[in-house]
Amino acid sequence: MSARKRFFLLLGSLYRLFCRVPLVGEPAARIIASALGFAGGHVPGGMKWRGSMAALRQDLEKVFARTGIDFERLDHDEEGIELVLPSCPYGFRRPEDAAACDAAMDMDRTMFRYCGCDLSIETRLPYGDPVCRVVIRKKA
Repeated sequence: MSARKRFFLLLGSLYRLFCRVPLVGEPAARIIASALGFAGGHVPGGMKWRGSMAALRQDLEKVFARTGIDFERLDHDEEGIELVLPSCPYGFRRPEDAAACDAAMDMDRTMFRYCGCDLSIETRLPYGDPVCRVVIRKKA
């Protein structure tokens, strides 16, 4: 297993631990994820709006190649992007991972917000769905 995949699994374990702390854990995990999303939207090579969903898709493909995230499908049209993941890079797959999953996804929501997009999670592995399906749309 690559160091990058191990890093994501470690990060997932940290989100799980935070979310188990009553009252303050999940908000703390969301703050951390949002800070990582802010960084991802502002560092060189990070996600930026470059004028089209096709360009955003290309950026996503580059990020996935760099990080080793496996995806089943990555489709786009000018309205949005649909991403299907057969497994979670953070290792979330059980119902008790649902809060950590949602908190971790604040990183992506924040990062795409800086691109002028909204991200919605249509299906999730921790909720018993067979895949995670994420839709990214340009804000109106």
